[in-house]
Amino acid sequence: MVHLARSSRHVFPRCVELALTTTRATTVLATLYRANLQVMEIVAAAGHLADRALGQTSVPETSLAWQVFQSGQALLLDDARPRRDAMFISGTPQPGMYLGVPLLGPDGQAFGVLSVDTTNTYERLGEEDREALTLLSQAAGVAYTRLLALEEAQRSTHRFERLAQLSTELDAIEQVPELYRRALGTLMELSGCALGVQFGLLDCGELSADLAILSGDSGVTETRISDVSAAFGVHAHTVAETGRSLSLSGQTDLSLKSDFQELELSVLSMAPLKVGGQVAGIVTLSNAGPVAQEAAEILRILEIVTGWIGRAAERITHIEHLRQMQEAALKTLGRVLEYRDDEVSGHTDRVTVLALRLGETLRLGPEDLQYLRWGAYLHDIGKVAVPDAILRKPGALTVQERAVMQRHVEVGDELLQDETLMPPAIRQIVRHHHERWDGRGYPDGLAGEAIPLLARVFSIVDVYDALISERPYKAAWTREAALAEVARGAGAHFDPRLVQVFLAMMAQDRQVRA
Repeated sequence: MVHLARSSRHVFPRCVELALTTTRATTVLATLYRANLQVMEIVAAAGHLADRALGQTSVPETSLAWQVFQSGQALLLDDARPRRDAMFISGTPQPGMYLGVPLLGPDGQAFGVLSVDTTNTYERLGEEDREALTLLSQAAGVAYTRLLALEEAQRSTHRFERLAQLSTELDAIEQVPELYRRALGTLMELSGCALGVQFGLLDCGELSADLAILSGDSGVTETRISDVSAAFGVHAHTVAETGRSLSLSGQTDLSLKSDFQELELSVLSMAPLKVGGQVAGIVTLSNAGPVAQEAAEILRILEIVTGWIGRAAERITHIEHLRQMQEAALKTLGRVLEYRDDEVSGHTDRVTVLALRLGETLRLGPEDLQYLRWGAYLHDIGKVAVPDAILRKPGALTVQERAVMQRHVEVGDELLQDETLMPPAIRQIVRHHHERWDGRGYPDGLAGEAIPLLARVFSIVDVYDALISERPYKAAWTREAALAEVARGAGAHFDPRLVQVFLAMMAQDRQVRA
């Protein structure tokens, strides 16, 4: 059930409910480490006082979760009351056992804790409870980190889409002040920063704050700021003189007064605004505390937008750059599962290259080739729902396990169905690349040309690469043996016309190498 969570925020609520029913616990907590605040936060709770527990935070040495998190080891206590670092949700020490296990990421580092207790009962937590909680934490850790990667790629795609939209908007604006206002407002939206300022560079070399936008609880508002030189002067002049961007953090000496409040700035990013190759101003983004985006990512977006403002003629180049970034985000999705098993490392890259070669040999159009490439990136994304015990099993799968494995094509289709930028042709590859020409495939049992063309194309290269790759349950086949197997599948597993083209392409490739 944990593996079937549709988003990262659903993983731990499911996990704690499952833990409550599979152990003797009266309370189950999922606690995550918040690096930006240096605290542990309870993000999901089930059982006794669950509502009161949710959202509580603790600093180092004030909860047992910190010991489990810092050590990366399970902790079992017969009675937590003697511990000075025990945190009791009720506020009063209560009798009961405690068991906490770390939540681990793919790199083996802890990112949180899954814990249970038996507050106010005489239940005993035993080895079977430890085993059950450990298995749950492993499943939750895999599901959570995979879904986080998926969501970050989706957020990246949104950012790139929003930037592409901004480029179109700027192209339609005729007034320079409105151009700055629109660009700076979007930068604030994407970066999560509290203050954005556009400086003009005067003939005398001084900076003038032409536009300042402040983001707060009431929304985004234009404001006037004072003490500009004290807040930005030295750094802004450095950017103006060198023509290079600047990113600073932890700068406690940066402060200024706005119409509404006094800000102590801790994050600052600056980029030069160039017109005709000359620095004509500076654009800054700053914040009074940690922001969601990394400083390098904020600076990269800032540089892109300031480039658009000053060099309208280069807009097409920048849009293409965004498309490449979007492509990279989608490719990241296809590589997510490769971290779970070194045996399939490189599979996504190999099938992408081979599928494009076959598509080009078939003289598919540019749009179909793009869909084929994106489908290759995403074809196995549904395997986020397949437990490691099945995905990495060295032997043959049982009937039940095979059903879970085959379900990945439907899960992948479901994951992509709400993506507005995902054309149907890509979802067709994800859903139908395990269909067979004779109708004996899955999930829908399509046959012949009822199977979408791009899915038929990809099916051939996917099977071929699987055959020549070493897997936990088999050795790698030779190239010749794999090609012979593909040839045998013509008219049964594969479209016979496409197999003919594929074999001819591979034969030509071998002749060139010879």
